[in-house]
Order: sequence, then structure tokens, then C-alpha cells
Amino acid sequence: MGQYLKAENLKFKRTFTRKLILLIPLATLFLTWFLSFNWYQINAFNWWYVLMMPGYIALISALSDQKEAKKRGYRGVLALPVSLKKIWVAKVMNLILYAALSCLILLIGILLGSFTVPNPLPLGDACLGMLLIFATSLWQIPFCLFLSRKTGMVGTILIQVAAGFLLGVLLATKSIWWLCPYSWTMRMMAPVLGILPNGTLALSGDPLLNSSSIPVGIALSILLFILLLIATTGWFQKQEAR
Repeated sequence: MGQYLKAENLKFKRTFTRKLILLIPLATLFLTWFLSFNWYQINAFNWWYVLMMPGYIALISALSDQKEAKKRGYRGVLALPVSLKKIWVAKVMNLILYAALSCLILLIGILLGSFTVPNPLPLGDACLGMLLIFATSLWQIPFCLFLSRKTGMVGTILIQVAAGFLLGVLLATKSIWWLCPYSWTMRMMAPVLGILPNGTLALSGDPLLNSSSIPVGIALSILLFILLLIATTGWFQKQEAR
């Protein structure tokens, strides 16, 4: 499996996809710094998990798919005596690494901002918040890889960002929030960081501050990631017959 991961990572050497690991979190930090300095940390988190992270995952997933599709529509891979299962899993794992690095860069920028902004977020809460954002977004990677094969880059980005923004924000405050995967992260940020889905701070006594959403969101996210990984891997293996 290690050789598959190494090969997948080498495909992106000196590519724009690698640059996005740094560019997307930096763009998020610069925008929040210049547009809302006093709420720099709060908005950096909120903009990241509501808009930037879903869009980023959609983009790198689509670019990963296009990397193979340009090589005669995956026929270069399908003709090789390799495990299609391992190739697909390696693609997912490689993008997970890229997402983790981007989250880490953003977290460092947010923590550095604590020295300049009023009422900085506690270190532990900020680290926990970013860890949860990362963990509860993993399911989007196999989903977007599959979506890219079906709809292309534009369709993947539009569906991912629109669903994340509209459905996520709309349902995160409802009792049925657990039915919408895009709401899970937003719901958990209230008890962890005190940030409501609309980006405002939660007031004392707000029902969304109930921490019971955290274990529910984590469990659902892990389960959905596993199910999507298994389902999309099985689907990709069948491409060999085409």
C-alpha cells in the first residue's frame, strides 16, 4: 500500500494542486484579517468549515480525478496489472493528507492571530475545533472523487459548495441536523468554539451549546466516511470491466 501512496503523491509533484495546500488557508486568513480584524479568529474558523473547506476538498478531488482522466480516460491505469482498490484508497489517503496539512496551516495562522486580536480563543478549544473540522470533513473526499467522475470539476464544486452552505447552515440549527452531513461540523462548533452556524457568537443558555452533538457528529462522520470509502472503492474496482 505504501508504494501506491508514494506513487499517488508523486503525481502532484510541482503541480498547482500542491500549491493549493498553502494557498487556500492563506487566502482564508488574509480575507478574515482584512475584512473583519476584530473577529479574525471566529470568522477564520467559520469561513473555513462553511465555505472554504468544502470548496477546497471539491477542487483537489476534481484535480486528482482530472490528473488520471487526461491519461486517456483512466485507461492508462485500468490497463496496468495493479490493484484498483489500492489505487482508489491511495487517492483518498493522499487527499486526506493534503486536507490535514491545510487545516494545520490555517490553525497556525489562527493561533498566531491570538496575539493581536481582542478576546482570543483558548488554545485547547481552537485545536479541538480544527481537529473536529478535519475529522468530520473526511467523508467529503471519497464523495467528491466519485462526484467528479460523474459530473466533472464544475459540477462537483457547485454541488459541494451549494449543499455545504445552503443545507449545512439551514439544517444545523434544527432538531434534524444529524440527517445532513454538512450540518455536523457546524453543529459541533457551537459547544466547542461558541460559534453559531451563521457565524455569530452563541449567547449563554443557547441550546446549540449542548455538547451532546459532539460524540454524535464524530460517530456519524466516521461511519459515513467508512461507508463511502467502501462503496466508492467497490464502484471503482468495477471500472476494470469497461
